[in-house]
Amino acid sequence: MKDLGLTHGGFYKHFGSKEDLFLAAVERSLEESGDRLIAAAKAAPDGQELRGIIEYYLGIEHLEHVGHGCVIAALFPEIARLPISVRAKINALMAVYMKRLLPFVPGDGVAEKQRKFRILFPSMAGVLMVARAMADPSVQKDILAAAKKFYVDAFVSKS
Repeated sequence: MKDLGLTHGGFYKHFGSKEDLFLAAVERSLEESGDRLIAAAKAAPDGQELRGIIEYYLGIEHLEHVGHGCVIAALFPEIARLPISVRAKINALMAVYMKRLLPFVPGDGVAEKQRKFRILFPSMAGVLMVARAMADPSVQKDILAAAKKFYVDAFVSKS
């Protein structure tokens, strides 16, 4: 804040409350994470966009860059402890995130795609959290590789 010429008070004045600041940070993080996942999908060969997302999300670079990684993997255990009113606002932000990524999820219709999304993305976040907790880099890599294979086999079209 000092580099920007702001005082703590001047910074916090932009937000009505700590909750508003937190929600703005979560929103920004979900937007940036979605942007990275969409870029990974667009860089993948046709028909393999979800594979590109899975490989990026469960990649070493994502694992090692916690500060620029997925907010779900970083903060959701804490978010679960917040009041329901705050969680409801975060859930609305998550719905926007899901809507952006849903085109890359296979399925017959929106409801099926949403069901698959709601299994795949939170479980990948769990894998990422566990891998980040491992002290041994070879164990981290093994966890990520096994999860990538599982998710690609389970969710990506064979065509």
